[in-house]
Amino acid sequence: MTGGHLDQTRRDEVMRALAAVPGLLVELDTTLARSDAIGVAKAGGAAATRQRALPYHKGASDAHDALARVLRYYALRVAVLTRRQAPRAPRDHAVYLRAHLPRIPGDAPALAGIHPALPSAVDAARAIIDRPAERFCIGLCDCGARLYAIEEQSEVSCAGCGREHSVAERRTVLLSQARDMVGTAVELARILPWFSGKPVTANAIRQWAARGKLTGRVVGGETVYRIGDVLRVHEAGRG
Repeated sequence: MTGGHLDQTRRDEVMRALAAVPGLLVELDTTLARSDAIGVAKAGGAAATRQRALPYHKGASDAHDALARVLRYYALRVAVLTRRQAPRAPRDHAVYLRAHLPRIPGDAPALAGIHPALPSAVDAARAIIDRPAERFCIGLCDCGARLYAIEEQSEVSCAGCGREHSVAERRTVLLSQARDMVGTAVELARILPWFSGKPVTANAIRQWAARGKLTGRVVGGETVYRIGDVLRVHEAGRG
């Protein structure tokens, strides 16, 4: 990444972009309801390799990844100057940069290109969040082509063969395929509203588990829950 001298005007823009990052990441996580990696439950508490298996929001995923890459790149460069270890999470990268950036000269090589790279990544994330209509993959047609629908769309036509598909029916098919799949509380909180039409929080899932309504299992150091079990509790009274 390259760029010119970080004058005061550009520095102010970068600082405003950094201040916006935590909130943007929350919004992107909400929009990313279709981008989580989940696995298939197996007997004995194991799970298959975690994979993207449900509808996802590619635009939000790309924007999140691009923003995270920019934050990590400059956090690591600044860490060399400050001799303070950079954190790992994108939100913490933003906090870290906000804390140290004011004391770094504008011509420091570590900051080369931070403007416009960071403000541009933030603007791209905002554009994705504000976009009113986004296509989501809802599975495959019998001809093998991927099917995409816009939120609230009732029917879609296959781009491959032209066959009409009911979005509600595709949702039912995907749900039947997904009931035995597992995910963390955070992952399931993002994807389940697409199936149930009602919000569910990660904290609610954990509380259901604490009260014995759900049984989690540890996979790869993370506690995961079966989608079908979470939906059963969610539909029975939502907590």
